[in-house]
Order: sequence, then C-alpha cells, then structure tokens
Amino acid sequence: MTKRISPSEDSHLKPLKRPAGHFIHCAPGMRAFSTARDRLRRLAILLVLFSVSVMAVGQETVKPLKPLDRSSPRAALKTFLDSGDKLGALIGNDYLESPSRAKFHRAILQSDVLLRGLNLSEIPVAARKMTGRAAAAALYGVLNKIPLPPWETIPDGTELAANGASPNRWVIPDTEIVLERTTDSIGEVKFLFSPETVARAGEFHQKVKGLPYRRAVPLENMSWILATGGGWMVPYSWVRGLPDWLQQPIGGQAPWKWIGLLLILGVVAVLLRWVYHLSRWRNKERPFLETLAQLTLPTSILVLTPIVFYLTRVQLKLVGSVAVGTEVVGTALMFLAGAWLVWRAAPVWAEAVISSPRIRRESIDASLIRIFTRLLGLVLAIALLVAGSNMLGLHAYGIIAGLGVGGLAIALAAQPNIENLIGGLSLFADRPVRVGDFCKYGDDVGTIEAIGIRSTRIRGIDRTLTTIPNGVLSKMPVVNFTLRDRMLLKTVISLRYETTPEQLRHVVAKLRELLLAHPMVTPEPSRVRFAGFDKSSLNVEVFAYIGTKDWNEFLEVQEDIYLRMIDVIAASGTGFAFPSQTLYFARDKGLDPDKSAAAMAEVQQWRAAQKLPFPDFDIEFRKTHRDTLDYPPNGSSTAESKKQS
Repeated sequence: MTKRISPSEDSHLKPLKRPAGHFIHCAPGMRAFSTARDRLRRLAILLVLFSVSVMAVGQETVKPLKPLDRSSPRAALKTFLDSGDKLGALIGNDYLESPSRAKFHRAILQSDVLLRGLNLSEIPVAARKMTGRAAAAALYGVLNKIPLPPWETIPDGTELAANGASPNRWVIPDTEIVLERTTDSIGEVKFLFSPETVARAGEFHQKVKGLPYRRAVPLENMSWILATGGGWMVPYSWVRGLPDWLQQPIGGQAPWKWIGLLLILGVVAVLLRWVYHLSRWRNKERPFLETLAQLTLPTSILVLTPIVFYLTRVQLKLVGSVAVGTEVVGTALMFLAGAWLVWRAAPVWAEAVISSPRIRRESIDASLIRIFTRLLGLVLAIALLVAGSNMLGLHAYGIIAGLGVGGLAIALAAQPNIENLIGGLSLFADRPVRVGDFCKYGDDVGTIEAIGIRSTRIRGIDRTLTTIPNGVLSKMPVVNFTLRDRMLLKTVISLRYETTPEQLRHVVAKLRELLLAHPMVTPEPSRVRFAGFDKSSLNVEVFAYIGTKDWNEFLEVQEDIYLRMIDVIAASGTGFAFPSQTLYFARDKGLDPDKSAAAMAEVQQWRAAQKLPFPDFDIEFRKTHRDTLDYPPNGSSTAESKKQS
C-alpha cells in the first residue's frame, strides 16, 4: 500500500487492528472430546512448523553484514530503489507517527545506504553527507516518476561476465542519469551514479516534479516532507498544525525553519558578545589569568558551533543548498576556532611554566619558553587549517605554496625583526648575560632588567632605561661584571724625579709587602714593578686582584690600599709627581734629608744581609708577612663592629 502525504492532504498511517477471536461453546458431553482433538491438532501444527523452520535454516543462512550488490547497473539500480523504499517505509509507517531519537537514528543509517550508491568523490568532504542526502532524495523521486526500461534489458552480472569485460558506464534510456563503473580501495567493482548526475539531481527533480508516480512507493512526496518536517524533537504533527504560510517552502525551506534559524543565531550572537567582553579582560598583575581569559572566545565558538549545527541540521532539518552551506560553514568555523584556540593556548601554557619560582619572568629562559610555545602553537594551528582546507575541498599544496610565497615576502619586509629574533636566540645559546647581571655594553654600563624576543632592557647607572634590539646587542661587545670571581686593582704611581734609586727600591719593596700582607689581596698574581720614565715622573705599576665580586666592597678595599700606599711613599721620603713644571723658590723645603737617609740606610741593610727583595721576596719573608696587616684598619667603625661580633 502506498502512503501519500501532500501539502493538501493530512493523512497518517495507523496501526492495523487484528480481528477479535471467537469463543466456541460446546455441549457438556462433547467438551472432553473437543478438548482432546484440539490438543492433537495444536501438537501437529507445532511439529509441522518446527520441521519447516529447521528446513529453512538448513537451506538459507541469515547474513546481516552481507554487502549490498552494486556489481552491475541492474544490481546498483535495484539496490538504490529498494533502499529508498525501505527509507520511505521507515519514515511513513513508523517515524512520522511517533518520532524518537532511536527511530531518527535508524532513518539516518538507512539514508546512508542510499549515499553509498552515489559517487561523491568530487564533493568536498565537509559537504558530502548533506549534498549526498539531498541528491539521493532527488534521484529517488526522479526514478519513481520516469519510465524505467524492463529489468531484463539492464546489464547484470552474468551478462557482463559473458562479455568478458564490464562497460564503464550505463545511461538510463531517454535520460542523462548515468551509472558509472568505479573500483574501491580493495579492488571491488561497483556501479555508482556519476558525479555529474549527483550534481544535477536537483535539476532533474524539478523537471519531473509534476509527473505522476510510476512505481508503487511506501511514501510519496518525500522531498516535500523533508523540506517541511523537522527532527525527532519537532514532531511532524506539530508541523502539520502550523498555518499554511509557515509550511510552504521558501528557498527550499519551510518558513518556520528560517524563523528557528534566526532565533538560534540571535541567541548565539548574544552569548558571543558577552564572551567577547570577557575575553577583553586585562590584569597586568595576573598575566596567567589574563591569557586564560583570551581563550574564552575561541573555546566558546568551538563549543557552540556543534550545538548550533546539531539544532539546524538535525532538529530544524535544513535541506538543499542551505544545509550544504551550514555544513561547510560549520566545518570551517570548527577548524578556525580550533586553530585560534591552539594559538591562544600557547601563551597560557608558557605562563603556567614560567610561574615556577625557579624561572624569572623577564629572564632569557622565560623568553625562550614563550618563543617555543608560540612556534609550537603556530605549527599546530597551521596543521589544523590545512586539515580543514582539505575537508572543504581546498588543496593543501596550494595553501602551502601560497604560505611559502607570502612567507618570503613577509621575511623580506620583516628582516629587522627576524634579525632581532635570531639575535635573541644567540643570546640564549651563548648566555653572555642574564637578568640581574651588571655589565658593560659598548661605552655604557648598567643592569639587565629584561631579555625579550625582540629587545633587551638595561637599567643604566644613571637609572635610565635603555632598550637595545637583540640584533644590535648580539653584535656588541658585552662585559659581564657579575660573572667575575675577583676584581682587578691596577694603578700607576708617579714619583718625583728627585727620588733616588735606593728610595725607589724602598717604595717598591714596601708596596709589595703591603699587597702580600693585605688579607683581601690574592697572592697570585700580584705585583709591584718600576714601570718606566714619564715626562715628569718615575712610574711604579701596581697590579693585584681583590678577593671579592661585590663592587662596593672592592671600592672599600681599594680605598684602604691607596691610603696605605700614601703612607708608604711618605715613609720613603719621596713624593708624588705632578704633570707640570716645578718652580723652586727660596721657601721650598725640598725633600726631607733625614727620611731619605733612613730609607737609603735600610736598603743598605737589606743588601748587606743578602735580603734585597729584588726581583721578588724570598719564601721565608712571604710566609712571615702574609696577611699581617690589620684590615679593616684599627680605629675604623668596621673594625670595632667585627671585634664585638
């Protein structure tokens, strides 16, 4: 029986009612006999049914997983029509009366059987199901309304085998509907409706729309039902209760579906507007939460997109080009939101790692983590975009080639930035400086405050902040004072030309003794040498390392040593030379003759005792005089505090 549902007729299939049984009333004398006879008759019937069932099982085995036959044009056409009839019976006899999720799922599975009869290879992956379902419904309606040739005239498997070769295509007479020979991945030959036939299915359906049915089908006007009906949450009885103007298709869809689509998109727009304002939240004191807030918008799009397209494709049940468009847009949004989320998640991951107390926020390690996560997020985002483009029918190699050309242009335009990026990587590899190091860069000195991807910030000793591009800093000589294990004291003492050789020997020996005895001066290497003659002075060079890394402590030790040097020079009876001419007047006292004589006498004693400290002190003297000076000197506040402690 054919079920017809049209816009002007509201009929539904109703369950058949079985006739009620009849009770036979027998006389009391015949009741026992009738009962025994009925029992024998029932036993005989059971035996016959059992034997028939056993024979049936022995003759034919049920094979629910056996693939449908599409090995020839006849088999493919018959399989397609039978599958459409089963779908129509499922919708008309069961689903429309009492829709449910399970019944809807069974109808979808049955519609997938129709899809497998179409060659959808030229349709993008994202649009194949919706395009295929629309084309399958249209082709099924066309085949029900056109005269088909007798089945015996359609080539089947035995005829193809007899000819020894399979035709590549078969055209239904007086039509442009083509069944094309294809080979699947396992080498099985199938006949499918050609891609051109699939593309023109809607056109064919419009041409035969007013023709009567030539086949007995379980459900007529299936295309109209799909265009006006909804999913299992929208019963067909509700749709039939709407005014006619809400049921007559506009643009291939019923007006109530357009209204539902606008309502859904409006709700989504309001939600996304609220999420957008949330994603703009800023808090410089909590950078991790700030970057986390930036994930809300792509995450919301990624979550809302499948919900929206479930409602539009399954419950509103959009069909035709609108359904295909929503399928393509939904797929594109999913992949774009996924790529956006991956790109935004990279800094969140970086900030989560940097929040460890072992990593300073402005260090080169933190900058490298940010760079690495950014690059990783970029690679994953590009991979998602390429996968999405393949599903949308855009060839990945074209996009990659475009990215290559565009990347070359961007690289040429952004050459300074790339140079700074590479400079930052070289700073990480060599690690000449770290955040907090005191260094000299060029002619300036300062403390490193931050090392970023593009530039480095340095706080100068005048408290000004200098930003230097990493490309420039990597080419600049950088002296890191923080990495010193000790600090150099180097100076030249200029003595007057009136200084005698014996006095000069006395000064050099006493200065050596001073360095040897001072506890903050490292013994090796430390030296005091008569270095040469200047225009107006005799030069004595002092070279020694101070055992400290702290600049302030070095200045303290240097000051102490310089003051003691003044005492040594004064005790030797000589003085400092000045880079100027000296005019002697009658009041000039000149050099102290007593001290000069004493210094000369002491040098004579060294020479007589064979202990002249040239070119260096002997071992015994070095042992006895090592660290014998009082430092800090007696009388200083530092010395008193150390004694009390």
